[in-house]
Amino acid sequence: MRPPIIHIGYNKTGSTWLQEELFPQRELGYLSFLSIEDRTEIYRSLVSQHALTFDPEPILSYYRNKVELPENEGLQPVFSAERFSGDPHSAGYDTKEIAQRLHRLFPEGRIIAVIREQRSMLLSTYKQYVRAGGPRTLRKYFAPPERGSRRMPMFSFDYFDYAPLIGYYQELFGKERVLVLPYEWLRQEPERLVSEILRFSGLEVDVEMVRKLPYNKKVNPGYGPVTLNWKRHFNRFFIDNSLNPGALFDLPYGAERRVVSWMRRLDNLLPGSWRRRSEQRLKRIIDRHVGDRYRAGNRKVTEQTGLDLGALGYDL
Repeated sequence: MRPPIIHIGYNKTGSTWLQEELFPQRELGYLSFLSIEDRTEIYRSLVSQHALTFDPEPILSYYRNKVELPENEGLQPVFSAERFSGDPHSAGYDTKEIAQRLHRLFPEGRIIAVIREQRSMLLSTYKQYVRAGGPRTLRKYFAPPERGSRRMPMFSFDYFDYAPLIGYYQELFGKERVLVLPYEWLRQEPERLVSEILRFSGLEVDVEMVRKLPYNKKVNPGYGPVTLNWKRHFNRFFIDNSLNPGALFDLPYGAERRVVSWMRRLDNLLPGSWRRRSEQRLKRIIDRHVGDRYRAGNRKVTEQTGLDLGALGYDL
């Protein structure tokens, strides 16, 4: 049985684009596990099972049944789920457990991880937190309440030090079976990033097909300042979920989308200078919290991967 390519994220590194535009391409040689049914089965069987009762057989059986279909012969299976690298809003508490499960299931699998410069990553992660229902300001998001903190994991800056997770996957699967790529390539040199993924997957790099991929397609665009601020207050009262349990009401998703659409229209009316000032304010908060905390980890990543992170704006 052919072992899969396993793309583990991180979150906010172009994963949705890869899942929509690259991995579904059978013409390039991929067999993706990205349908709603696939995602549901992968999450239920691989991520959400309790560590003490984890049973690998359901996901192995599901994988085997799909791979062995005659029409899928010769294709390279690929799993892609940002959740494999943990969830940033809960400090990636289960990243090691998931890595162990993936290795137990597919010891010959090959791992792809995409990382992102931490200041940019933190800003995008906070916007995603608000988008998903979070009610806290950026300062408070960075400083979770200590009361009750022993009960459940919350945000931690340590999650964005990539070296420990990269090192652990290299230890489990072997250094040659772990490919780490910078998100910045997807923004600046997308054909280079895609070609690296194809080569690592053992697939032919069809230059013409690679060139024609829709690199300019915007996926999950971030919120502007009006949307970000209003949505945060809206969440507190109307979005009841794991990021904001105890909201007074729980509006249907359709109603939430209509509110966000209205907010976005207001954002579009703002002068560009106002939007830039708002963004700079958030960046200053991030700068004060980050300092040089990722410098040593980034140097370690350059040793682990050979990537020139300094040229891409990472703190070294």
